[in-house]
Formats: sequence, C-alpha cells, structure tokens
Amino acid sequence: MDKYYSLDFYNIIKDYYEHKEVQKMSKYKHHGITRLEHSLRVSYYTYVITKFLRLNYREATIAAMLHDFFLDEVNDEKSISRLRLHADYAVINSKKYFNINEKQEDIIRRHMFPVTFTPPKYLEGWIVDIVDDFSAVYERGYEIEKKARGYVSVLVLMLISFIR
Repeated sequence: MDKYYSLDFYNIIKDYYEHKEVQKMSKYKHHGITRLEHSLRVSYYTYVITKFLRLNYREATIAAMLHDFFLDEVNDEKSISRLRLHADYAVINSKKYFNINEKQEDIIRRHMFPVTFTPPKYLEGWIVDIVDDFSAVYERGYEIEKKARGYVSVLVLMLISFIR
C-alpha cells in the first residue's frame, strides 16, 4: 500500500482490500498494472474527490474498490462485449462476498458508461466512471512509457556496442 493513502481511506477499504478473493485480482494484468492496483487507484481518487465534495465517500470508495472485481484473464481488452459484461461480473462477485447496497451496485454496474449505455444514477457513480477512465489512460501511458524506455535502452546499448 502506497504511503500517500490516508489512514481514513485504508480503514474504509481494509476489509475489502485484504479479502482473499479481492487479493486474487493481483494475478491479472489490467492497463499495464494489476487489476488490484488499478482498483486501489480508482478507489483512492474516488475517496479524495467524493470526500472533498461532501458526498457519500464511504459508499463510493467501497464501490470503486470493487468496480473491476472479476476473476479471470481478459485477453482481448478491446472487446466491446467484454467491456459491457465485466461490470455485471463485478456486481455478482461483490454481492457474493460482501453486503453491498443498491447505490454501490449501481456505481459498480454503471462504471463503464457510455459503453454500457445506461448512465449512473448517482453523482458518486459519475465520479467513479470518470476516475476509472482517467486512471486507465494514465496506466496505459505508463505501460507505453515503460515499453519505450526498454526500447531506448536497447537502442543505446546497440549504439554503444556499434561505436566501440
């Protein structure tokens, strides 16, 4: 857990984050990092924004932690049907292992708007949707930067060996 997370935030997500089924998300890649890391990031920034706006930050933070709580590998992340269905799988798992309420279910189920066509009912849901989108873009950029650094390193080594 990164040092910039607050104790209040951690106390909200602790039971979810430390749950053995949620921890399994660390096995799956998601936007260049693990699905668990992605969910933690979305949860943290949802917490910060919803708390600042004086919304129901506890419910939103928990829903954000569980928004991608599905336990299988996604080989084709660009598949529209997969994008539409994974939120439903996350709701099923969240209900199976935790006692989520109607608002949290809506936040999880609608976090892929407009891909899923139905917009979130709650402002907290809109925030999770937007934070998830920004996180995905950031994480993809990080993945591309990491690959580019690898290519640059190889090119530099090739140039050094060529010059010698």
